[in-house]
This record gives sequence, C-alpha cells and structure tokens, in this order.
Amino acid sequence: MTALVQRFAVLGFDAARPEGERIIFCDGAGGRLFHEDTDLELSHWRPNRTPVEYRAATSTEICFRFLDAPRVGGWTVAVNNHLDVDGILSVYTLVHRDQALSRRTELIQAAEMGDFWEWGDPPAQRVFQGLTQLIHQEQEMGLDATTIYANAFTSIPHLLEGADPAGRLIDASLAPLRHGVDLVEQGKIVRSLLSERFAHYVVPVGVVGDDPDRALYIPGFNEEISDAALLWPHVRARWDAERVCLVSVESPSGWFHGLWMPGYLWADTAGRWRTPGVEFHDGMEGYEVIHPPLVRAWQDLQMHETARGVWSLANQAFAFQADLQDRFPLTGRFVDDAGRWAPSRLSPHQVAVRLMDVFASW
Repeated sequence: MTALVQRFAVLGFDAARPEGERIIFCDGAGGRLFHEDTDLELSHWRPNRTPVEYRAATSTEICFRFLDAPRVGGWTVAVNNHLDVDGILSVYTLVHRDQALSRRTELIQAAEMGDFWEWGDPPAQRVFQGLTQLIHQEQEMGLDATTIYANAFTSIPHLLEGADPAGRLIDASLAPLRHGVDLVEQGKIVRSLLSERFAHYVVPVGVVGDDPDRALYIPGFNEEISDAALLWPHVRARWDAERVCLVSVESPSGWFHGLWMPGYLWADTAGRWRTPGVEFHDGMEGYEVIHPPLVRAWQDLQMHETARGVWSLANQAFAFQADLQDRFPLTGRFVDDAGRWAPSRLSPHQVAVRLMDVFASW
C-alpha cells in the first residue's frame, strides 16, 4: 500500500511551517501555520477544526477514522507539536498505517491510557508504559523530539508483541495495575455503583496500611505506572470510565474523600458522555465545576463537617479551588487549612448519600 502521508515533523513553539501543502496537524492545533484551504486537523484539542466525520475521543482514534475514509489526494507531512503517547500514536497511525491498522484496538487503548487515565488490555498497557518510559529516558539524554518519535515508531511493534526481554520488564512494571484490579475484584476495595453515572470506592485501613500517601496519590498527565499509587485511575476506568467516582480512604483519624471526574473531559471527545456543569475555558488551560446541585451538596458537606478543614471544589466559591486545576481529574476533596488532604469525620455513607441525588439525574 502506498504511503498516505509522506513524512512527519515535530514542531516546537514559534517554529516555521514545513515546506509543502496539504499538511495534517495531528493531536494539536495548527494555529497560525494552518492553511484552511489545503490543510487538515485531526485532533481532540480545543478549539477544534477536525471535520465532524472524523471526530472521536483520542486523536489516535480520529486518525484511524481518517484512514477509514481518507480525503482524496496525498498529504505532504503529518505534524505534531509535543511529546506524549496520543501524539506519537496519532502520527504513527498516519505514517505507518498498515502496521497501525492491524493493531487498531490496542493503539487506541494505549492513547486512552495516556490522555485519559483509562484502562487498556495488556498489549495497550505495554505500549503506553514503554512509550512513556522511552520519552522520559530520551528526554533526559537530550535527544530532540523528532528522534524520540522515530525511536518510538521502531519500538511500537515490539511493545505490542511483548516477547523480548524489554517487554517482560515492562510487563513487570505494570504489576500495580493488576494489583489494583485484584483488590477491587476480591472485594478488598469495595466498589458500589450508586447510579448510572456515579460509582463509589471505599478503601479500608487494612488495605491502606501504614502508607496513606499511596492511597491518596494523584497521578499526573501521561504518568508512568509505578508503585506510587495504590488505586490508579486507570483501574477504576476499567469499570467506570464514563462515571464520576467518589473515593473514600480510611485512616485511624477519619476518612479521606475525593471526587474524580472522567479523565477525558478536558478534550473534545465526540461520542463520550459529558459531565453537566464541568466547563473548560482558555482552550484547555482551566476548568470550573458550575453545576448548582453539586455546589449545594458540597456546601452541605461543609455544614455537617465537624473535623477541622475545608470541603474544596473546583469552583470559585470554594477555598483552594485553584489547587485543583493542576490535579484534574480530581475535582473535589476535604483538605486542611493549608490545602492538603485531611481526614473528615463524615463516613463514606454520609458523603455518598448527599451526592447520590446530584448524580441520579446525570
């Protein structure tokens, strides 16, 4: 099969436009470089110029949809502007389309793991973990983004197969995901589906042990799986990717409560459930929870709280809401006077019952 896209380029901020017409901008906006009459955007970034017929959750899936029904003619170059798993896989899908099409499901899942903290089958987990490790290692070596992309493209088939020694090491590093699933499936972490869009996870002190920091860990965007977290958002997403999750963690002095939104809300994700009242602004730089029933329920939690601290929500009316901007998809929690996690005296049931009415209609 002849190449649909001749080459790729990774452009930094203020870079010049690549030579040639008919450029595809993948997983990112073309900005001032974009030519409306000749170019194409295949991205879930906001604001979004991707044609409606190609829109999907990840940019990788968008690129697959383009391959299903490409526009007439060839394309000069596939352009990206950053290093992450979805960005790499978007470009890979276009410039190595035969290989990509044969492993479509796994590559889309790997992109979802990176951008949305979602679940993937073992081959997807290896791709996500392997690419994340490669990005960090090669950035530390001082390699440029174009070289990292090229090396990533070479590694993807091996990561999918997982048969070489490196693949087995990556599989071993993914043990925290498997352990999290085991804890839920064995009922040691109790998962309850309280409504169609609301799930509750209760982590008892016997599971937490002497290290509550792991149970309270908030992973960053596209973060490598490690022992840092006890219950990765990816594990919850195996069952609850399109639900709001309340996570209650027991400690000897009370309960730590955190409210987590679906990890994809920051992007323009066609076909996914959109949480009412969670609005992003300035492109994708900030967000606010402005759903009045949820705001009232959060205020009610504060009224009934007897522990020292504050129920914080990503809303202008609440203290420490700015701190939650960098901790998405965590959007609400109980904190101390310095904005740090704090144990509440409200039980998991007391918190859940105040939120159930809010989410029952979602």
